[in-house]
Amino acid sequence: MNPGEKPCKVVGIAVGLLAMSLVPAWASCKSAMSSPQWPDIARAISTAQLCEQLPVGPNRTSSFKVVSADVCSTGDSLASIKATALLTCETGDDALFQMEPVEGKVVATVSLDVGACRITDTHIEIDGEIGSLLSGLPDTQDFGRNWAQSQLTRLCQLR
Repeated sequence: MNPGEKPCKVVGIAVGLLAMSLVPAWASCKSAMSSPQWPDIARAISTAQLCEQLPVGPNRTSSFKVVSADVCSTGDSLASIKATALLTCETGDDALFQMEPVEGKVVATVSLDVGACRITDTHIEIDGEIGSLLSGLPDTQDFGRNWAQSQLTRLCQLR
C-alpha cells in the first residue's frame, strides 16, 4: 500500500470469497452470506460502480445490494463464485436532464484459479432497464473481469 492510500474495502470481498473457495472439493458450494465476514464483504461489493460506465443518463450508482453469493469449489484449486445483486442507477445532480432511477438485477459469475491467483473467466448478466443500457456497452464485461482480477491480485499480495 502506498503512503496515504486508504485500505480498499473490496479486499474484504476477495479475502472472504477466496477463503471460502479453499473448502475441500467434496464441500461443493457454500453461501458466502453465511460467513461471519459477510457484512464486510457485502459492504465492499456494494461499492462497485457499474452505472458509472454509462457516458450519460443514469450514470450514478445509487444502490448495489447483494442478495446472494455462492462459492463453489471445482477441485484442483479452482473455484467459481456466483453473486446476484439489485442495481439502481440514477442521474447525477448536475445532469442537464433528470431521469427517474432505473433498476436491474445483476448476476456475476467469476471462475478463478486460486493457486495461480488468476481470474479464468467472468460473465455479467444485467436485466431490467439498466441492463439494456449497460449490456450495449462493449466494456461492461471487461470492466467486471478487470475489477475482479485487481481485487484477487491485491489479496494474493497479502499472502
